Amino acid sequence: MSPSTFLAISAVLLLSTATSAFNVTRILDQYPDFSDFNGLLTKTGLFADINSRAAITVLALTNDHIAELAGKPEDVQKRLLSTHIVLDYYDILKLNKLRDTKTILTTLYQSTGVADDMQGFLDVIHKADGSIVFGSAMKGAPHDIKVLGSVASQPYNISILSISKPIFAPGIDGSYKPVSAPPPKAAAAPANKVPPPAVAESPEEEVADAPAEADGPVASDAPANAPAADAPADAPVADGPSADANDQPKPKSAAVKHVISGMSLGFVVALASLLVIH
Repeated sequence: MSPSTFLAISAVLLLSTATSAFNVTRILDQYPDFSDFNGLLTKTGLFADINSRAAITVLALTNDHIAELAGKPEDVQKRLLSTHIVLDYYDILKLNKLRDTKTILTTLYQSTGVADDMQGFLDVIHKADGSIVFGSAMKGAPHDIKVLGSVASQPYNISILSISKPIFAPGIDGSYKPVSAPPPKAAAAPANKVPPPAVAESPEEEVADAPAEADGPVASDAPANAPAADAPADAPVADGPSADANDQPKPKSAAVKHVISGMSLGFVVALASLLVIH
């Protein structure tokens, strides 16, 4: 073999090694419990994206934990599986170094450019019992996907970890609806605002309304201010007639006396006439 041929073959082998340091499908073929998960990676074409990365972490599901993914449409399966692929190398040892911290990891789904909000990110949390859990970084998403153990690793290129159940980022199935800001509230009118006074349409209306607005005791004030009513009430009896004497019907008494006087005079005239005749 000539030196030039040897160099050409070496270059091809070196380039092949550099472009693909691992093959995720071949690794998972060694573990029958992950055959369904491995089949989905092949079906959706994600295995090629994984193999093209220099450092990757695959959160794999065993056959008895993948049922929730199996019934989804293929496009939804690809989106969901993309959130199970972390764009960095994390094995159990490295995850344990994140204790007492809350770490956000970037997934392959974030690199697609179609992720909404925080759908392309994962939270890593260490529980008090020592367990490590994953969860979508979306607001309100649960953090209850436990790390069951390491399946395989090639430091520091690929790490495959077994998890307890699929990760579902809210709205990743196409149902995501961003929350819009509520409309501004109209300013409420002050409770103690006094309405403007009504304007009379004509002077006649003002005159007609004037007596109706006089609510005070006008009639009762007049007698109280009259001196005739107050004087008899406060003066002694000897100084003048009482209010009762002034109130007697004097014209009636004079008429009675006039009638009696007329009757007496008529009797005298009639008696004198009788005497003359006889």
